[in-house]
Amino acid sequence: MSDQNSKQILWREEFSIGVPSIDDQHKRLLALLNQLNSFDHDQAIGDPQASPLMEMLENLNEYAAHHFLNEEALMREHLAPDEKTVNHIVAHRSYWTIILTLKNRLLKGDAKVNRDLVEYLNGWWINHILMTDQEMGRELSRRGVE
Repeated sequence: MSDQNSKQILWREEFSIGVPSIDDQHKRLLALLNQLNSFDHDQAIGDPQASPLMEMLENLNEYAAHHFLNEEALMREHLAPDEKTVNHIVAHRSYWTIILTLKNRLLKGDAKVNRDLVEYLNGWWINHILMTDQEMGRELSRRGVE
C-alpha cells in the first residue's frame, strides 16, 4: 500500500451493492476508515487506552457491529440459510477475531500495530464490500429488497 497517512478511500459506484440502506452504511464505514487513514501512524501511542487510534478503532468497531447486525437481519429475512449466507456470517465473525488480536497488540504498546491495523482494516472492508457484500446485494435485489 502507499503512504497510509495520505490514503483516503473515496466512494465509487463499484462499491454500491444495490441496497441503499447497506450502501449508506458502507459509506459511513469508509468515512470511519478514512479517519484511521489520516492518523499519523508513526506517532507514539503513549497510553494505549487513551490513544486517538484506540478511540477511532472503538468508533469503527461500534458501527461495524451495527452494520453486521443489519446485514445479517436482511439475510435471515430474505435469503435461504445456504453456504453463501453462512460464509458471509463466518466472515463477519472472523473479522472480530483479527480485530481482537490487533487491539490486544495495541493495548500492549506494539509499535508496529498502527500500520498493521489500518492495513488490515482497509483491505478487509474493501474486499468484503466488493466481493461478499456484492454477492449478497445481487441476491437481495433479485428478491426485490431495496
